[in-house]
Amino acid sequence: MWLKIVPNDTLFFRTGRPFSMGSETWAESTFPPYPSTIYGALRTFLLFQRGDLKSFKEKNYPDIGSPYKKGSMKIMGPFLVKDESLFFHAPFDLVRFNKELVCLKNINKPKIFLSDYKLDDLLLFSGKEKVENFNGFIDDILLKSYLEGREKNFSLPKNELYSLETKVGIARERVTLTSKEGYLYRATMIRLNRGVSIYIKVLDAELPKSGILQLGGEGKTAYFEELKNNPLENLEKIDIKLTGGFFKLYLATPAIFEKGWIPKWIDENTMEGQIQGIKTKLISCSIGRFIRLGGWDMAKKEPKTMRKAVPAGSVYYFKLLNDISTEDIKEIFHLKNISDINPEEGFGLSLVGGIR
Repeated sequence: MWLKIVPNDTLFFRTGRPFSMGSETWAESTFPPYPSTIYGALRTFLLFQRGDLKSFKEKNYPDIGSPYKKGSMKIMGPFLVKDESLFFHAPFDLVRFNKELVCLKNINKPKIFLSDYKLDDLLLFSGKEKVENFNGFIDDILLKSYLEGREKNFSLPKNELYSLETKVGIARERVTLTSKEGYLYRATMIRLNRGVSIYIKVLDAELPKSGILQLGGEGKTAYFEELKNNPLENLEKIDIKLTGGFFKLYLATPAIFEKGWIPKWIDENTMEGQIQGIKTKLISCSIGRFIRLGGWDMAKKEPKTMRKAVPAGSVYYFKLLNDISTEDIKEIFHLKNISDINPEEGFGLSLVGGIR
């Protein structure tokens, strides 16, 4: 089922950077929320709908599992939506040139190239002008055009989806409720603009058609309701062509790979790999700086393991090494969670694209 999540107020999503009042004064926030944040919020909602932490430890629910093992529940997303248009982090192989976004060109690496760079190709801007990274969002129409390779230049999109608000707070004594000296802090809150919401697809879980859940930090809440339509229908019908046996994978959500920045099925030395009958070679990529993912385990009352993840917007270019159809590639990679770790939480949502 698809859910639409609308915050009741501002939201706060902590980054992986440590923060403790009294030693640091600024609590950093990130947006959109990581998939694990949404997954945890839904799991907690179902937990308290059916009982409490004690019953959660004693029982093993089919969909949400137990504190020691997850159940069958899986998610896809989250997706930012404004006026029924989905928005995604811009691919890192799109750069800003004047008032346009231009796709970098994949070229063969020069024979004389003094570097420990292991990949065969490079992603470069074909012109001589100065370009800039674009760290914004693009809608699903532009993303589909980009993946299908129908255009090389795109008009610079407007992505006024949310605004930032600074909150100043102070810790209080639990008994007297008086403020603690030296515990003043600031936090960056997220306020979604009018018409903006969060969509999530939930699989193999029994959720009500509507409800209120706690989302993120600071005790913030959000209202959710079931959607009748399929927001990804436009992207499911993508039409790509494997020109010369090349294709790309775009990550719509962060991915946690066992080998750091490359999937576990890719050999670190040859950059070749095989997955479900498809033999490929990683030839180039454009990935952002890694992000840290952590969190707090409410049932175990301890921090979750901190992991490094490849950020959303990262793009990997591959060359096919065997005869495989486009439909076979889409069946394995398109709109699938390909993260090596915690794919059921929504990590590593990939989309297939062509290379011009």
